Formats: sequence, C-alpha cells, structure tokens
Amino acid sequence: MVDWSWWAGVGLACAASGLGGFVLGRLSRRSIVCAHGTAAIAGDTGPALRILAGAGTGIDVMPRAWVEVEGMPYEPLARCAARQAGADGLSCEIFASSPALESAVGTPVTCFFAPVRLHGKAVNAFETVIAAVDAALEPPRLVLGPPTELLNIPRRKHPRKRVSDQRFVRVRLWAAEAGKTPLHFPDSPPDIWINAYEGGREGESAVTDISAGGLAIEVRASQVPPGLGRGSQVVIKCSLFQFKEKQFKPYWYAGEVRFFGDAPRGEGQPGSQPGAIRRIAIGFTHVGAPDAKSPQGVAWTERTPMDKGGGE
Repeated sequence: MVDWSWWAGVGLACAASGLGGFVLGRLSRRSIVCAHGTAAIAGDTGPALRILAGAGTGIDVMPRAWVEVEGMPYEPLARCAARQAGADGLSCEIFASSPALESAVGTPVTCFFAPVRLHGKAVNAFETVIAAVDAALEPPRLVLGPPTELLNIPRRKHPRKRVSDQRFVRVRLWAAEAGKTPLHFPDSPPDIWINAYEGGREGESAVTDISAGGLAIEVRASQVPPGLGRGSQVVIKCSLFQFKEKQFKPYWYAGEVRFFGDAPRGEGQPGSQPGAIRRIAIGFTHVGAPDAKSPQGVAWTERTPMDKGGGE
C-alpha cells in the first residue's frame, strides 16, 4: 500500500527546497572561472544526473561540513534547478544563493534533491565540488562537477527551512478540525490569508519556516481568529511555486498549533511593538487531497507518528 502521507510530505519538502532557506539573494553580475582538475563523469552517476536535468529538479547545494558536523544550521550555498547533464557534470540555474557562493569554486559540497530510484536503490544526494559559477548570465548558472558518490541520506537530515522570499509561498488557514468542522474549505474564506501580493505591509504577515512536518507563520495580532492558541486544530492550504511549471501547486494539511506567542522583532522593524505580531507554529497531523464527494471538499489521511513533526 502506498503511504500517501509520506509522499505528500516528501512533495512539500522538495517544493520547499526552492523557497530560499536563509538570507538568500542574487549573485553580483560577474563571471567566475572554472575549477580545474575535475574528473570525467562516472558511468554510474551519469543516469542520475540525466534524470535530475530532465525533470528540472530543485537542488540544495550544501557545504560538505553541514553533513559531517551535527547541529550546523541548514544554510545552502545555493538553491538551483538542474538543466543539463554532460561530461563536465551538471549545469544548473541559480534562483537563490548565499554571498559565499562567489568564492566557493572548488568547494566540496553535498547536493540534496527529491529521491529518485537508480539500479533499484533510492538516492537523494550526491557529493561533488562546485566546478564553475557564472553570475553574468540571466538567470545565473553554476556547474556541479561529476559526482564522486551517490547517497541516500535519511529524511531526518532535512530540517525545517526558513523562507526568505514570500513571493513563492501562499497560505490559507482555517481555525477548524479536519473531518468535523462543517465547512467546505475550497469555497470558504480563510481565517488567516498570507499572500505577498495581496494586502498588508511588507515585513508583517509571512511564512517563516516550512518542512514536511509543519510550518510557522507570523501574522498581525488583528488577523488571529478568536480562540486560536496552543493546541488548537487548524486546516491549511499551502501553495508553493513550482519553478519548472511556473505555477503554484496547492498542498492540503490539517494540524495542531504547537506554539503560539509574540514574534521576535528588532527595534524599528514592522510590528516591533510588543504583541503586534503573533508567531504560530503548526505540526501537521493529516494530509489532504481534493475530493468533491467529501463534505469538507478534502479527503483526509492521518499521518503516522514518524511523519508528524513541526515545532516552535
């Protein structure tokens, strides 16, 4: 039997990998020359690279030290989409990057992507070096050298990611319980609506963290529905931008509020007054799928204890 809740979690995590996980920006417009001495593409890694390029797969390029040292923050050097596989490795379009990328040519990295099957085994990462970066192109590009090793790193290695670009995520939240509240969610106005293109002032309402196990949002106190607090049941429609299809894809979840309180704000930031902005962290308990026959318009599947997550 297919574990749909697990696959939905994987889908959300993979989509989230394209959102920017820290203070991601664009590279300055200059070319950086290739690193020399990269090996020819290995025969057993070529098919994997072609699969990634053919699907336009999103890739997180992580410093090797992040994998080797427990507890390091999840701060990719770049987030990119695979475009072309060849003898020199994998050419990728950069859509978000760290300033450190400009001096990272030759750096050993571990690259994470949505799991694929190769020779009967699942892989979700490979080790290589950054062979080249060209920021003068639009969009900017980087070349990942031929992989030295294909890996399958446990999902626990993928923590919640901070979202820096609100244009790529939209959230609707209802203070409601999956399977019980008499609402038809696809047609009902949400209690909280986060959309960078509609309403509000920049720096107030935002999706701050997201993972396969939960998400966290920050909203104006005036947006919070009465009675919502720690332990409350909620329904969420989270729409994430798909870079290959150039459109938003919706994900339905039900969950429980794990944390509710004031959001930290620096002096001078929007909503810096005490109590002005609330932080709400939600752990997913159910995954949903649109269903016209369901009274709520969504059919729910409970997530297993292993899949449940989300924290403060």
